[in-house]
Amino acid sequence: MTKRTVGFVGVGNIGTPMVLSLLREGLDVLVRDLRKEQASECLGAGARFAESNEQLAAECDTIGVAVVNDKQLNALFRSEGGLLDVVKPGTTLIVHSTVMPDTIKALGEETDARGIKMVDAQVSGGDLRAREGDLAIMCGGHPADIEANRDYFDAISRRTEHMGPRGSGAGAKLAIQMMTFGNWMAAIESMRLARALGLEEQTLANFATDTTADSWVAQMWGNYDRLLHNHPLAGSDDLYRMFDKDLFNSVVVGREAGIELPLTATSSQLMKAAMQERIEFSADTYAPAPAKKSA
Repeated sequence: MTKRTVGFVGVGNIGTPMVLSLLREGLDVLVRDLRKEQASECLGAGARFAESNEQLAAECDTIGVAVVNDKQLNALFRSEGGLLDVVKPGTTLIVHSTVMPDTIKALGEETDARGIKMVDAQVSGGDLRAREGDLAIMCGGHPADIEANRDYFDAISRRTEHMGPRGSGAGAKLAIQMMTFGNWMAAIESMRLARALGLEEQTLANFATDTTADSWVAQMWGNYDRLLHNHPLAGSDDLYRMFDKDLFNSVVVGREAGIELPLTATSSQLMKAAMQERIEFSADTYAPAPAKKSA
């Protein structure tokens, strides 16, 4: 039986494990990234590399997208030779990037005008669950477009939920990020107090899972410390922007909706300092070992 070919653009921290899950479930995956070396793990697992958007469009009727932010997504779609220029009518574009709902809605109007299908399908669960094909996916768009790609979604998720029209997935993801990062920021402060009182962080986190403080953050304590040291953007200011942009974007969306989100606004301003604190505190545990010099 011939394997179905799907495309995937953006093989970074979350895109790479998603591609690995697609491959594991028997799909032929054609990946695209501005840096071919970024795709090395995917290529080693059996993916193929698209040298151009034109090649991607020619071979794929379904293309997943996991670029970092609104700017990158708009450039991928709208630049000369971008996806809007080259993909065939009837192609389904599945946007996993965490972006503003209005960005999705605006791109959706352009895809509709060209006979292209688009689903916003933001993901939650992190890179470890992505590697197991165990993500939770919140979708906006036409239910029929989701069902037509059930093999794709089943390969990467434990649950794929239709949230409403296009933009609903992006809105749901911002709300989920508010819960997650708000919890993380509160936990960072609680651990700061615990250390001041001579308590060991992991002992407290383990105990918290049997108390009213139980949460994904407590259950996975140390996960973000690991990610801060091992993310492809580690060591750059872009790492902080990638984390705090979701809270900042939530505040912007809230203002447009006429609601106040003061805790989220404060957290978005304090997150960089909190991340720097965690990077310093966890360096001995999670910082990659320096490369050995050759003789």
